[in-house]
Amino acid sequence: MDPETALVLQALEEAKAKISADGSQAVDSLSELLAHGGALVFPHFRRWVEEEPPKLRKTLVQVIAKAADPKDPFRAVFLFSLLDPLLWDEDPAVRRSARRVLREKLLAAYPEETLEILAQWASDPSPEKRAFAASLLALLPERMAKRALILLRCLARTEEENVRRAVRRSLEILRKRAPKAVEEELKRWEDDPFLSALLFRG
Repeated sequence: MDPETALVLQALEEAKAKISADGSQAVDSLSELLAHGGALVFPHFRRWVEEEPPKLRKTLVQVIAKAADPKDPFRAVFLFSLLDPLLWDEDPAVRRSARRVLREKLLAAYPEETLEILAQWASDPSPEKRAFAASLLALLPERMAKRALILLRCLARTEEENVRRAVRRSLEILRKRAPKAVEEELKRWEDDPFLSALLFRG
């Protein structure tokens, strides 16, 4: 093991030991490691996602939130890669925490990168992922509304009711945030029986 890797492992173990004693201090230490360690620390954090108990996984969610920095877009790749499996974690508390961090932290810090992720989920076989993507599209910055609406149009063509409900809710939100963009987009829906049925459903 090279000296740099040994130092990283030592720092990770020391921070992990702090979690039970002082969670906030551990989060600070770990977020610094994640922010500056990049590819060197990523595999170790990824093992936490896969192998550690829920308490540590939930702490990692807080670490990801604290490490988010809009001034450093290159960091987004690591943060999204770590957060992704936690969004679907078997533990409900971890899952809720991860989804809150995506909505409140990563989406605001990295809107373009978030849109790329949502575009991937929009074509995923999992209805849960597609519904989640639909619900988040309305939260993107107003300047991205037209691109969000294109994805919502694709998602609206699904037969799964939970996805269609999420599309309707996002359209309602976007009508208030970007009314002109929504009006222009929905004109395209009027001649499509499947889309118009969703649009005018009570």
